[in-house]
Amino acid sequence: MKLGWVTVALLTGMMLPVQAAVNAKLRTFVVNPIYSALISFAIGTSLLVVLASVMAWVGWTGHLRGALAAPWWAWVGGALGAVFVTMAILAVPYIGAAGYSVAIITGQLVGALVLDHYGWLGLPQQPLTWSRLLGALLLLVSVWLIQR
Repeated sequence: MKLGWVTVALLTGMMLPVQAAVNAKLRTFVVNPIYSALISFAIGTSLLVVLASVMAWVGWTGHLRGALAAPWWAWVGGALGAVFVTMAILAVPYIGAAGYSVAIITGQLVGALVLDHYGWLGLPQQPLTWSRLLGALLLLVSVWLIQR
């Protein structure tokens, strides 16, 4: 089962540079990067409304009111997504999809290592090991190599 989720994650990851390139191209038509991000999020929100409606129709409901009991930091995901999409729109035309992707992946790994090591945001604590640190350092080398 773990291999299946890793495969899904890899395929999902392959969509990120496509999303960044598509949104950057949209910016060439709407000029403002915030407009491009807004359009992107509007389309995404519309899709989620349709999916939530279908799920409710088939009886798979959730508890939206439960979000009120969530800690404050559980609410910032949308804002972080807006920053992510906007930065992609701005950066991809200058450093390319590969340069942006390797930098994003490296940043994600460094952030994940910190979250895991300290067990922040409710994650199980997983100590920083030499092999994990080496993986992050190799990704930093990748950033440098891709930008050469």
